[in-house]
Amino acid sequence: MLKKVLIKGPVLSRSGYGEQSRFALRSLRSRPDLFDIYIINIPWGRTGQITNDDEETNFIHEATLKTQKYIQQGGQFDVSLQITVPNEFEKIAPVNIGYTAGIETTKVSPQWIAKSNETVDKIIVVSNHSKKVFEQTKYDIKDDSGNEHKNWGLQVPVTTVNYPVRFHESEEVKIDFKTSKNFLTVAQWGPRKNLDNTIKWFVEAFIDEENVGLVVKTNTASDSVMDREYTQARLEALLAPYKDRKCSVYLIHGEVSPGNLAWLYKHPTMKAMINIGHGEGYGLPLFEAAYHGLPLITTTWSGQMDFICKPNKKGKNYPRVVKVDYDIKTVQPSAVWDGVIQKDSMWAFAKEKSYKNALKDVLTKETHYRKEARVLQDHILNKFTNKDMYHQFSELVYGEKIVAVNTEDLPKISLITSVYKASEYIEQLLEDTTRQTVFEDKCEWIILNANEPGDDEEEIILKYVERYPNNIVYKRLEEDPGLYETWNMAIKMSAGEYVTNVNCDDRRAPDALEKQAKLLFSSPGVDLVYNDSYITHEPNMQWEDIDKSTSQKYNFEQFSKEAMLRGNLPHNNPMWKKDLHSKYGYFNQKYRSAADWDMWLRCAFEGVVFKKHPETLGVYYFNPKGVSTNVEHNSWKKKQEREIFQTYLAVYQEQESSS
Repeated sequence: MLKKVLIKGPVLSRSGYGEQSRFALRSLRSRPDLFDIYIINIPWGRTGQITNDDEETNFIHEATLKTQKYIQQGGQFDVSLQITVPNEFEKIAPVNIGYTAGIETTKVSPQWIAKSNETVDKIIVVSNHSKKVFEQTKYDIKDDSGNEHKNWGLQVPVTTVNYPVRFHESEEVKIDFKTSKNFLTVAQWGPRKNLDNTIKWFVEAFIDEENVGLVVKTNTASDSVMDREYTQARLEALLAPYKDRKCSVYLIHGEVSPGNLAWLYKHPTMKAMINIGHGEGYGLPLFEAAYHGLPLITTTWSGQMDFICKPNKKGKNYPRVVKVDYDIKTVQPSAVWDGVIQKDSMWAFAKEKSYKNALKDVLTKETHYRKEARVLQDHILNKFTNKDMYHQFSELVYGEKIVAVNTEDLPKISLITSVYKASEYIEQLLEDTTRQTVFEDKCEWIILNANEPGDDEEEIILKYVERYPNNIVYKRLEEDPGLYETWNMAIKMSAGEYVTNVNCDDRRAPDALEKQAKLLFSSPGVDLVYNDSYITHEPNMQWEDIDKSTSQKYNFEQFSKEAMLRGNLPHNNPMWKKDLHSKYGYFNQKYRSAADWDMWLRCAFEGVVFKKHPETLGVYYFNPKGVSTNVEHNSWKKKQEREIFQTYLAVYQEQESSS
C-alpha cells in the first residue's frame, strides 16, 4: 500500500541536520512503490540553503509545492517524519516518527523525553550512543497534578540507523599548501567541538616543524562576510602567543561542497583527520574521512564508535584509529543549553599529552596507520551501504517488513524498436540493450526495419538475432508506415505484459529495464513508469561515458494531469502495461512527432496513473536530424503539438468544471 509520508525537516540546509534530512529523503525515494513523499522545508539556525540545480533539489522544490497545495485542499498524511530536536516534535499524522541526532552527552533533557512521549510513536537516531543515552536517561518528576513519578523516562521505542557511504566527485579547494605533511579538522567553532585546543595543542606539538600544517575547516554560524572576519580574528588571537611558530595553520571558512571535502580527504599531503571534540551524535566528517581511507585521530567515545571499530581476529571490536585518551567530566557552563544540554550531563575531555603524542605518532608510524585506515575503509564500504541503510530506514517508516521484489517474479517485457536509416547507431544500440540485466531472462525485443532497400542495418541485426534467438524478433517491412504505426505493429506482435520503446539513438543505464519493471510491478494502481534522462549532443554516448556531475538532464515533474499538459513526462523510454492499448487504443499515426504525448494524455485523462522513478536511468541524444528536434520540422511539429494541447485542455477544463 502506498503511504503518504510528510517529511518535515531542514531538507535544503547545509547543516548536519540538513544532510540527515536528505538521507531520509533518499531512503524513502528508493522505494517509490511504498511512499508518496511530501515535504515541508524548515530553516536551521543561520546555516545557508542548498541552491543546486540538480535532480534532488528540483524534487524537493516540486514536493514542497505539492505539499502546500495538498494541505490547502485539506489533505491528510499517513505518516509524519520529523527531522529536528525532540522538543520540536508534533502530532501531525496518525503515525508520527521523530528522527534526531544531537545527543552528544550522557543524558537528554526532560523536555526531550516529555515531548517524545507526548507526540511520536517511535524515534530513529543515527548512532547507538544516542539510542543508549535516550533509553537510559531517567528523572524523578511531578506531573501537572503534583503526583511524583520515580525513574521516569522514554516510553517509545528507539532504533538506530547509521549513515551510508556517499561518494562525491572531487572539487579542488583553493588553498596554497606550503607544507607536505598536513592534518585536517572539520568543526564549527563552539564549546562542544573543542576547536581551540585542537588548534593550540597542534601548534605546540609542531611549533618547530616548518613542513607540518593543519587545515581548519570551520564557521561559527554562516558564510557571511561578518562571520568570516570574526572567525579570522578569533584564529589570529588564538595563534598570537605563537608568533615564532614554524608550522602552518590554514583556514577554510564557511560553506564548502561535499566534493570540496572529498578533495581534502584524498589530498596526497593529508596525513590524518582530527576530531577531539567532547562528543558526537555520529561524527559525519570523521565517517567521510574514514571511508576515503584517511587515518583518524579521535577519542573512542560517543557516536563515532559505531563506525571506527572493526572486529579483530578474536572477534573483539577494536578501534582502527589513532586513539586519544580522555576523561568523562561535566559539561562546561558555556555549553549548557536549557532544554537541550543539561548542566549535570557529561562528555569526553581529550587529554593534551595523549593528543600531542597521537599527532606525532601519525608521522613516525605513517605506514602502520595507513594500513589500519585501509582496514577500516574496507569494513565501512562493506557494512554501510546505501542499499542496507536505505532499507533499514524505509522499513522503520513503513512500519512493517519490506519484502524486496525478486527479478524472477517480474513479467515478460516487450521492447519495441523502429529502425529507419539507423546505420550510425544500430550496433551500439544492440550492444547497449542486450547487456540489460534482465534481457535474456525477461525480455523479447521486436525490431521492425522500415529502411529503404540497400541499407546495411540488417546484416548487423541478424548477427544479434543469431546470438539471442530466444529474445530478438526481427522483421523487415516492405514500406515505411511511419514511426508510430511501426510501434503499433510491434505492440500487436508482442507477448509481454510490459512494453517499452527502444529508440535507436538513445541509451539506458544497464539496470534501467530491471528498475522500471520492479517499480511497475510493486506499485498497485500504476500503469506507466518514467524517469529523468541525461542529455547528450554526442551520438552513441553510452551510460558509462556520461559525466553525471555536469551533464544536462531532463528533470521531469511528478505526475499530474496539469504537469502532463505542460509537457510529455514520459518523454523517452517509459515502460507501460500493454493492456493500456486494449483499453485506450494505440498511437495516433497522424501525429508524426507527438503521438506518444497524445497517447499518454489520453490515458491520463481517463484516470491512468503514471509514476516517476526516483533515479536517472536514460541517456537522450539530442539529435539535430531527429523528427522531434530538426528545425526544418518546427512548423508542423508545433502545429501538431498545439492541436494536441488544445484538445486535452478542453478535456481538462470540462473535468474541472464538473468536479
